[in-house]
Parts: sequence; C-alpha cells; structure tokens
Amino acid sequence: MVEACATSGANNLASKLGEYLITHIGRQFGYILCYKSYVEDLEKGVEKLETTRERVRRLVEEAVYDEKLIHIDIRNWLESVDNKAKEAENLLKQAESANISCFHRWLPNPMVRHPLGRKVKKMSRVIQGLHNESVNSNFQKVYYENTPVGIVTTRTSPARSVDNKEDVLESRASTVEDVMKAIVDDKVYVIGVHGPGGVGKSKLLADIERRVKEEKIFHVVLKANVSRNPDIKRIQGEIAYALGLKLMNEETAHGRADLLGKRIESDPNKKILIILDNLWKKLDLNEVGIPCGYDNKVRGCKLLLTSRYRDVLLIDMCSDKEFQLNKLEDREARRLFERTVGDRVNNPEFKPLVDGVVKNCGGLPLLIISLAKKLKHSDLPAWRNALAKIEGPEVKSIVELNYNDLKDDRIRLLFLVCALGCGNISVRECLVYCMGSGLYKEFSNTIKNARDRLIMDLSSLQDSSLLLDGDVMEVVKMHDVFVDVAISIAPTAEWSTLVGRKDYGFKEWSKDELRKCTALSFPFVGIDELPEKLDCPNLKMLLLYERNAFLKIPKSFFESTKKLQVLDFFGLSFASLPSSIEFLENLKSLCLDWCHLEDVTILGKLKGLQFLSLVRSAIARLPKEIGELTELRLLDLSMCNRLNVIEPGVLGSLVNLEELYMQDSFDQWEAEDESPRSNASLAELKNMKKLSTLHIAIPNSAILSRDLPFGKLNKHKIQIGDVWDWPGERRESKTLKLKLSSSSLIHEEWLQSCLQITQHLHLDGLQDSNDSIHDLCIEGFQELKHLHVENSPSIEYVVHSIPYVQCTTFTRLEYLFLENLKHLKKICHGFLAPESFSKLKTVKVDNCGEIKQLFPPSMTRVSLQLEEIEISTCHLMHQIGADAEAVEDEIVDDYTMKSCNLRRLTLRNLPWMTSFWKTMHNSIGFFDGQQVNSCFQ
Repeated sequence: MVEACATSGANNLASKLGEYLITHIGRQFGYILCYKSYVEDLEKGVEKLETTRERVRRLVEEAVYDEKLIHIDIRNWLESVDNKAKEAENLLKQAESANISCFHRWLPNPMVRHPLGRKVKKMSRVIQGLHNESVNSNFQKVYYENTPVGIVTTRTSPARSVDNKEDVLESRASTVEDVMKAIVDDKVYVIGVHGPGGVGKSKLLADIERRVKEEKIFHVVLKANVSRNPDIKRIQGEIAYALGLKLMNEETAHGRADLLGKRIESDPNKKILIILDNLWKKLDLNEVGIPCGYDNKVRGCKLLLTSRYRDVLLIDMCSDKEFQLNKLEDREARRLFERTVGDRVNNPEFKPLVDGVVKNCGGLPLLIISLAKKLKHSDLPAWRNALAKIEGPEVKSIVELNYNDLKDDRIRLLFLVCALGCGNISVRECLVYCMGSGLYKEFSNTIKNARDRLIMDLSSLQDSSLLLDGDVMEVVKMHDVFVDVAISIAPTAEWSTLVGRKDYGFKEWSKDELRKCTALSFPFVGIDELPEKLDCPNLKMLLLYERNAFLKIPKSFFESTKKLQVLDFFGLSFASLPSSIEFLENLKSLCLDWCHLEDVTILGKLKGLQFLSLVRSAIARLPKEIGELTELRLLDLSMCNRLNVIEPGVLGSLVNLEELYMQDSFDQWEAEDESPRSNASLAELKNMKKLSTLHIAIPNSAILSRDLPFGKLNKHKIQIGDVWDWPGERRESKTLKLKLSSSSLIHEEWLQSCLQITQHLHLDGLQDSNDSIHDLCIEGFQELKHLHVENSPSIEYVVHSIPYVQCTTFTRLEYLFLENLKHLKKICHGFLAPESFSKLKTVKVDNCGEIKQLFPPSMTRVSLQLEEIEISTCHLMHQIGADAEAVEDEIVDDYTMKSCNLRRLTLRNLPWMTSFWKTMHNSIGFFDGQQVNSCFQ
C-alpha cells in the first residue's frame, strides 16, 4: 500500500507539473499568437479609461473652481491615470513601429512580439485596474468640505476673542472655571448660566466654547442662539451647519429634526457638547432634533444653556447645576471702561467724570463697552452730557442716550426698523423696508444711492454701539436688550411700533393700540389665527414671519389697512392672496419669501408696487398681469427653482426695473423671433433702460439678442452656456461665465462693454478666437480680479503685445487659472508696462501642452510677488522662469531671483521639468523626477 501511495503521489506531482508547464508555455505562446488582440484590448482599455478620466477631471475642475477640497485618493488616481495612460500610449506607439514580422512578413517575429505582447498584456491589467477602481469607488463626489465648525479635530485651534481685555476680568474667569468643572463632571448633564440681559452670558459661552475646543474635551461642539421667539428651523440650521449636515432638501421641521437626531446619535462613542444661548422659556429639544428623555438627559451629550431666568433653567430645562453671572463690581467695571476708552481716562479733564459714568452703567459689560466706545473719541461736553442724562433704569437710559445723539431722524428710525426683526435682519430686507416706507426718499433717485446711504447709516449705528459689530454689507444684528429698548422708544418716535410676543398674536393689544399703530411685527411668535379684518387704519408696515402652512389669511384682512406701504409674509402657504389686497393702493414693498404660491395674478392690481421679492417661493408661473406693475424697481426671483414660465411681454413691460435677480431660477428663454412665443425672451430686457443689477442664466447662447443692456450694469452675475452651476459663487459683485463655441459673440458691443467691468471671468470652449486672452476685450479688462480660461485651443498667450510697444493690462488681476489650453505657449509675449499684473497673487496652469517656461524674463517682477503657483500636466514645461537671458522681442525686468513672496508651490506630472529658476550661469533646482509637491509657509 505504501508503494501504491508513493506511485499515486508521483503521478499527481507529475500531473500538476505538467499542467503548470503547459499553462506557462501556453501563456508564452499567447504573447506571440494573441499579440494583436492584446494590443486591441489595450487600445480599448485606454480609450475607456480616458473617457472616465475626463469625467472625473471635469468634476474636479468644477469643485476646484468652487474652492472645494479634493479627496486625496481622487488626486492620486488622476495622477496614476495620467502616468499609466502615457506609458500605454508610448507602448502602443512602440508596438506600431516595431518590426513584428519575419520571413518577408509571412510569420510573426517571436523575438519582438513576445516581450511587447507581455508588456501590453501587463499594461492592460493595470489600465483595467484603474478603471475598476473608479467604478468600485464610485467617483461621483470628488471633493469634501472643510471640517465643519462643530467638529473638534487635532488641527482645531479656535481664534481667541477679539476683545481680550474683557477676558482677564476676575469674576468672569472664576465663573468660567466653575462651569468647566461641571462640564467634565460625569454626573452633570445639563448646565445653566443665568443673569440679566447685557451681563455677558453670550461672551462667557464663547470663552467656554474656545476652552473646550482647545482642550479637546468633546469630539463635537454644537451651538445655536434660541432667542425670545424661537424659530425652530433656524435653530436646526445652526446646529446642522456646525455638524456639516445638509438640510436644504428637507422642508418640514419634523423631517429636519429626524435627520439631526440620527446624526447626533450616529456614533455613541463621540462626546458632544450642545450650547443653547438665550432661552426665554422651555424649549422642546426633541422638536429641534436633540434626542432626549423627559429630564433633557441626552446620552453621550451635555447641554450648556443660558437664560435671563433661573426658573427656565431649573424647572423647564431640568438643569443639574446653575451658575449666576452677576453684574460687575465697581472696581472691575471701571477697569473694563478704562481699557475700552484708553488713555483718555488719565486726562485731567475726563478723569473726574469716570466714576459717575461707570456707576450709571449698572455693572453691565454690554453698556460699559457701548458707552466707552462712544466716549472714546468724544469731547468734554459729550462726557458731561452722558453723565447728566443717565437717570432711572440704566439700560434704557444709556440706549436712549446713544439713540438721541444720532445725527438725524432717518438714522433713529433705521434703528427702530432693525429692531422689528428682533435684532437679526438682512441688509436686503432692511433696504426694501426703508425704501418702501419712504425713509430714504431723498436718496431714492436710484436704488444704488439708497443702498450706499443705508450702509453708511448702519455703520453710524455700529459706531454708536447700537448694533453689534459685524459685516453691515450682509446682516444687521442687535442685542436683544437693545431690541427691547427700541420697542419701548418707538411710541415716542414718529412710528408707533408693536412687536408680537410668543403665543399672543394680536390678542395682547387693545383695539385703540392697534388703531394708532404704524408698524406691526410678528417674528415667529406662533400665530394660529388672523382676524377677519385687521383694523389698523394708520398701519404702514406689517411683518409676519411664520412657518405655518395652515395659517389662513381672511379675504377681508386688508380692508382697513389702506395706508400700508411695506408688507412681508414669510413662510406661508396659500393658493392665492386675499382679494382685499387690492385695497393696498399705497403698498410699495411686498416680500413673499419662502411662501408656497399657486397664483399671484392679483398682484397686478398693486399699481404702485416698487419692490417685489419672491425668494425661494414655490411659484411655477409669472402671469401677464405682473407686467402691469410698471412702477416696479426691484424684482427678486432668486432660487425659485420651480419657475418655468414667465408670460411673454411681462419683463418687457417693467420699464422702471433697476434690479433683477434670477439666480438659480428661471432659464427657459425663447428666441425673439420664435412664433408663437409661450415664454419670456431676452430681448425684453432691452426695455429696461434703468437696469443696473442683473443675476441671470442663459443656457442656450444661440438665442442671445443684440444690444442687450449688460454693459451698463453696476452689479451682475451672468452665466451663458450649459455647463454652469450657481453654488459656490464668490462674493464679487460682477461675475461673468461664458461657454461659447465661437468667438463671434464675444465681439458684440454689449458683451465687450460687460467684459470691461467684470471682476470675475470664466471662459470655456472658445474655438476660433484670438490667440491672446488680452485681445478678447478691445478696451482691456479694467476691473478683472479673477480669470479662469479653459478648453480653448486657439489661445496661445495671455498677453501678446505689439512689438516694441509696452502693453498695460490686467492691472487688478489677483487670480489666474489656465486649463486645457493645448496650444498655450507663453503667459506674455512682448513688452509689459510695470502696472501690468501688479496685483497678481495666484497662478495655476493645468494641462497646457506647449508651454515650456511659466514666466518669461519680462515677468520676473510679477513672479516675485506671487504667493501661490500650481502647475500640473504640462509635458513640455522646463522651468518656472529665468532671470536675464536676452530675448529679441521682450524687455527684461531688472530683477533677480534672490527673494520672493511664494508660500505654496505645487508641481505635478512635469516630465521635462529640470529647474525652478534659470539664471545666466546656472539653474536653481531642487528636484529630479516627474513630480513635486512643495509648500512654503
């Protein structure tokens, strides 16, 4: 039996050895006999991979353009594809040119076919592997966002408070330490801080948030401002933003709460701190999306809350520990005042007044800082006046003092308007309210003039410490203490203002109060029912912000409000507006943002309307009756993504329109000569002789009309072509994106005028244009700051000047991106004036096949001022620049490469790159090979 087993084992071994030899020999012959099919497979594989590469590259290009961060595996894959595709192309060329036959081409030459076939077969597997990687990894989203502000990482390093002087106050420092001890106590889940308005609770939270992130006590820190009248969706939005969670596609508060809850509970091992500032009453955390039990205990989470009232924290929110933030003692109050005012407190004239002024601030940091900022640059009479006028309750006295010291009544009334939105209102809303109510009548010859004056007035309010510091170009914010005082001041001012409180609606006021009232505001107060008729004969402004789809507006609601000038309904839903709206003959401003509207035909009866805003409203059609609003000056249709029909002639009838916003909205334009037309034509814009601001998308460039009024615009965001998207837009006020297959359009007079004033320009697909980008604009790009040109094979230069004539161009350009310009030879050819490119900071060049040197000698000066250079896939690039090599047609800059401002240098896939900078006698080089990634910080 042993012998039989041995024989059987030998037979198996011989059999396996035979199989291996046959397989191996067969494979070797396969390289020869199947050579052509291997080559064909490689060609098909390369073609398929290049198609995939172009798709991924396009996604990357769009993401980079929108300043997104690209996944490292995507970058690595693209670089691998670039390298392997080139190797495959070289291998295919070698296979094509090699002598692969012998015996007068009767038989394949095995000495050539075998090694080539083997390489081809191996390369096919590599190419297929790269393609499979893209399929398996699903390269649909190639980018990632910056780390959300609420996620604490190893790199998290929160900026310290701007006002470090207040940080050193002993009483606040001790409270911070007490709260920090409670935060790290495993037995404490809900922590509360309470104290009067203006005592510094929000500032304390900011200090604690900074400490928590610096010490990395929690993995996630989420923060939201609740406010007097909580808007659940806004609170959800603030928490979602900190988490990096997108809620835009979920419109219901319940659905958003469900998404938030799932995200918060997604990882039970993560410790989360949730900070909720400024609670006035109980907040249902589950309604927001913070999953918790009856006692507000959240697994893996801690809550840090602030309120003016201890009972809200202890009883309503079930806090485990509460800390009272007291007013400052006299010594600390004076020290804070002195540090804010500066050396002026040591002046013998002012020094005797300091104690009295500080004492009247009642120990509230908000008032101390507010008054100190005002007096810092004031003279002695202002100090005496401040001391003399402060009587009674400190808060109201100081706010009234600053209010009364404002320059004129217009700014005082503006302060009251800002308070109507409970201290958080956009500048756009503020402008529409003020102009509609006639507040800026003397500056209203153009909207631009009124907006400029409004910005100046808002800055004055900030200087007087009546508004919180911030960007007055975007959002206006006011402390809730000042909101209360503004509302109490209003009855003695020109306007009698009533602001609704939570759950009261109209019921909290008497009929007499309503009849005298000139301004009514309901900022998310939870109104369930409106009166059949609003009996407010003197009412000029009505603001109603709700997110209630079931709130009905009675038909006769507006019958007794004929003086109404400003109406803002936010977040409501109705099939049509009430018939009584036609009584509003004096209405100038109407906002219906975030409303669900089925029919707006009745708006055509509001003949005096000047401002109409329908931002994010679910409206599908703009009827012909809107064309009867011939006094309209501003029409905002931004983000009305369901708007598919604008009746022909509507836009053409709006002859007084100054500002038209259609960002991420209607784009179904029809040709002017199309008959019959069922939609709007671009030619209608010609009737708008006063148009100064335009946001518009035109997917089909073939329907563009001549003489469009784009060259006279003060602000514009114009997209022409079918490749653009609105998200990620930079804040430049003059943006132009062109996707054109022919350059004939670019020479149209209206477009030339637009190019002269554009700040942010993106050109794509020019096939038969000039060889120079500079020559595309006859009068020169006078305002251009950002320039991105791609997929334009006719472009050979950015600037190609006339021989021996200095060219002055791109004097304001800061950012230059050249991409897929296969015939680009140089950035500059010829003479440059010193002002040219004098502001340039960033240059990126990608896949430009003929350029050998990024900066010719004439641009040495420019290269030294750059902060970032990125070059990718330029296969003939030899060096970044050169110092003083003589050239016949260029003036050489009198600079040498001794020092520069470069902070970041990225070089990828540059096979012929040999040095960084070439001088007369040597080259400054720091690498060998095809790829470099370097950063200079």
